[in-house]
Amino acid sequence: MKITIVNWDARTESIDAQLEALAAHVVNSASEVVLLPEMPFSVWLAASETYDEERWQASVALHLRLLARLGGRTSAVIAGSRPVIEAAGERHNRTFLWRNDGFLAQPHDKQDLPLESGYWEAAWYSPGPRCAATAGFGGTVFGFLVCTELWNRSRAMTLGQQGAHVLLAPRATPDLGSDVWLAGIRSAAVVSGCYVLSSNFAYPLQEGFTFEGLSAACDPDGTILALCDAHNPFRTVDIDISAAEAAKQTYPRYIFRGR
Repeated sequence: MKITIVNWDARTESIDAQLEALAAHVVNSASEVVLLPEMPFSVWLAASETYDEERWQASVALHLRLLARLGGRTSAVIAGSRPVIEAAGERHNRTFLWRNDGFLAQPHDKQDLPLESGYWEAAWYSPGPRCAATAGFGGTVFGFLVCTELWNRSRAMTLGQQGAHVLLAPRATPDLGSDVWLAGIRSAAVVSGCYVLSSNFAYPLQEGFTFEGLSAACDPDGTILALCDAHNPFRTVDIDISAAEAAKQTYPRYIFRGR
């Protein structure tokens, strides 16, 4: 299976050109799945310390509209997370697999929510239930680690033990002057025995705050297969599910099996 990762600019003036360029890349690379960042179609809402109902509602509608637009330009499955509002009014950051004009799966609401400068997520929406659900497509089993959840080793191990071949990690991480998030991606792969693919924003949010990009894909042994940069905002990698299945029988995965 071929999967595409992206460096993404969520600013309104950038969206149209990116959607067209991404659709063309997907066709040219014969990609079957595209991973977008965390809540990709709005400028990062949780940068504000105060929840704004109007902005959240607008973002919910915009995500549905632009998913349909991108889905209309490619037959690939689109993956990521999006803002949602439940019937009772509860808000979540929900993962999804989308194809053509509908959701194939929405397996997970983000559980691990920061509450600090630039990341007031717990003020904007509620954590999902503690679960490790997977979703399948085309013979490949996917799990999600949304941003901070990359550091949740127990979750990564559980998803691997439940048969996931690929862990998708949409994120919204800043430029810290280091590659610490690459370490998180590689570590999640090693403990789970899964491929781990992560897409991130790459644009200046405000003065002194820039999203780092560094979208990455690595194999089950933590070897980096692809990195996005300013010259290559889209990268497509081949996933071999037999490699993920074999990795789960080897160190250190077999040690944790059944725990």
